[in-house]
Amino acid sequence: MTTPAFSHDSPRPHNPALSGHSDLGTPNAVRISDPGDLISAVPALLGFHPRRSLVAICLTGTSVGAVMRHDLVLHDPAGVHGVMELVLDQFAAVSIREGADRVLVVVVDDRIPPRARSGDLWRHSAIVDRFRELLCAGGIELAAAHLVPRIEAGVHWRDLVGHSRGVLPDPAASEVAAAQVFGGRAIRGSREELEAVLDPVPAGEQACIAEIIDAAREASVRGFALAHTASDPAGVERAHLERVLARIAALDSGDEITAHECADMALALENPHVRDALLALTIGEHADAAEQMWIHLGRSLPDPERAEPLALLGYSSYVRGDGPMAGVALCAALAADPCHRLANLLDDALQAGIRPDALRDLADLGYGVAQDLGVQLPPRGGLSPGGV
Repeated sequence: MTTPAFSHDSPRPHNPALSGHSDLGTPNAVRISDPGDLISAVPALLGFHPRRSLVAICLTGTSVGAVMRHDLVLHDPAGVHGVMELVLDQFAAVSIREGADRVLVVVVDDRIPPRARSGDLWRHSAIVDRFRELLCAGGIELAAAHLVPRIEAGVHWRDLVGHSRGVLPDPAASEVAAAQVFGGRAIRGSREELEAVLDPVPAGEQACIAEIIDAAREASVRGFALAHTASDPAGVERAHLERVLARIAALDSGDEITAHECADMALALENPHVRDALLALTIGEHADAAEQMWIHLGRSLPDPERAEPLALLGYSSYVRGDGPMAGVALCAALAADPCHRLANLLDDALQAGIRPDALRDLADLGYGVAQDLGVQLPPRGGLSPGGV
């Protein structure tokens, strides 16, 4: 089977919708034929090792489409309801929209007894059976459902709908993992390890930046108002954008960003025109450097200011196909500011399973905004989001 076009990840049991895309971006197709190889490839497909998860992989012919994951929620009563019912509805909807003809399921659950019998797995089977019903209603076959306690070399797997069994090969040695590494993407040990990338700096450092922001905001507002009465109404926005670009270049060169510079960029990003222009960096030659700045600001700024760089990181990750990071960034942005319009827009797109290339127009519009401000952005790069 060829590598997937994108994947979805949702970690929150209270939120059954999808929250991420991932595109391996491998230069050549990678084929998988053995069930054990497929299960071992799941961490590379998602970008991290799932734990207590339901994973669904869409297939069209021999091509892998959407790869979806959600925390596994088991119910004591018979049947499937609540969160998992909504999750399965969403998974089925994405599978239908993808045009999948088959779906493979991998259930990862370390609570499985070592010598569990079929009767011990009725809650897992109920979820798979309900998913099969929803897929069948859409004309899609549930091809197989594999159960494994964790995805590690030497771990035994079994088939929930058949009698197949086997032992997992080393996930790190899979061809899909090699393709992931070749594309410059890390495979993290857990989703928590991914979330740690955006852990805030110590509260004292954030408080210091917050004080600088509060002290500077009033002066910045006055300066912006004066600029709009002058002959160059876009002067302040242009200066803000140019300073952000200069500091991205400085960070990329190894320079440290001071607390005052972080505060200055926080104020710059509050301007919608500046923020919208910076969306263009996602498809430009300095995309990686910009992402490092958004991570730095996302960790350093206080709430609600950190929502702006986190939304930019979410967009950048989304468009280049790093679904898990997009989900983590947007979750953090909405925690910092639940009403943030861009973060909500992107999160809605992720929940609906919209492909990354559908959002590229926002980056193209960013070039137009920058041009209107009189700023020359770095040239477009070779990014081709959303496809393999």
